[in-house]
Amino acid sequence: MRILSFSLKITLLALIPFLGMMSCKDDEPTPDTATIKGTITIDNAELWATWKDSGIVQIALFPEFSLDPFPGAGWGDVPDGYYGPGVPGGRFPLGAPSYTGDIQYSAGANIITFETEVQPGTYSALALGFRHNLVTDPALKTATLGVYWNMPNEVSHGIKLGPFNEPAPVILTLEKGDNVTLDFRADFGIVELWYQ
Repeated sequence: MRILSFSLKITLLALIPFLGMMSCKDDEPTPDTATIKGTITIDNAELWATWKDSGIVQIALFPEFSLDPFPGAGWGDVPDGYYGPGVPGGRFPLGAPSYTGDIQYSAGANIITFETEVQPGTYSALALGFRHNLVTDPALKTATLGVYWNMPNEVSHGIKLGPFNEPAPVILTLEKGDNVTLDFRADFGIVELWYQ
């Protein structure tokens, strides 16, 4: 019994430096994520007063676009007939975004700043949207106020659907440790068209 006790003490003492090294290693920063941040300029900000009790403003990052497997994912060009014979296609998001974040939007504010950490990878769109309280399924479309499309002074809703035919969002490929600024413009006026 004495030998077992003695060898156990030696084993525990030998582990102490190893555990110390492990804890030091954990304290070191590991940039496993990417950071996206930016400023969104809002047109028709005064319309928020009409809609503020009807939903929330969200920033959303959509996964890489793919039509396979059905019903697909991400933001991209959907061919005519994809949803069935005679159903027109267009450009719009399929399914839920990879990331969403509620924006604490104040009435009349025409500037929103955002910053979030995301997993490295390829994303099909960064968008600002208005989610109506009646829309509870995250895979259903919201009113897209605007998307990042590398033109910070012009609005694009990024969709080609019905009366809309606007430039596509920029595809983003983010690496570990990236810290990128993505400024764009959005327009609250689309809410009145979207929820007629």
